[in-house]
Amino acid sequence: MRRLVTRALLPVALLVMVVSAAGCGEVGEVGGALARVQACDEAVAIAKQTPEEIQGRAPAEVEKRLDQAAGRLDDVAEKAGEKTLREALEGLATAYRELEVADSARAGREVAATTAKYLQVIAAACVMD
Repeated sequence: MRRLVTRALLPVALLVMVVSAAGCGEVGEVGGALARVQACDEAVAIAKQTPEEIQGRAPAEVEKRLDQAAGRLDDVAEKAGEKTLREALEGLATAYRELEVADSARAGREVAATTAKYLQVIAAACVMD
């Protein structure tokens, strides 16, 4: 009788292990999707705020705010997970850092144009498959 119970429980134990392993993979996928959604939300917020934050500022203040935005984008890129999204965030951060800010008005136009270009890539990367 004991042997019969052991034989009956073995397939059940194997089934539980397989279902558990599959469940962990799905949890990982959900976690990755959640990280991607959060990264997208943060990235869009940063990209939207940055051009607004530099309007009417002195060149030194514009550079400071662009550098801060670039740092925040780098932080989001680290959490993004998805390659295309990460690369777009890193690209925008680099563009902000490399922007020459001699004239605030001109810098504002360049930031707006650069941000719009990268937002297209970010939006495409944020579309869930």
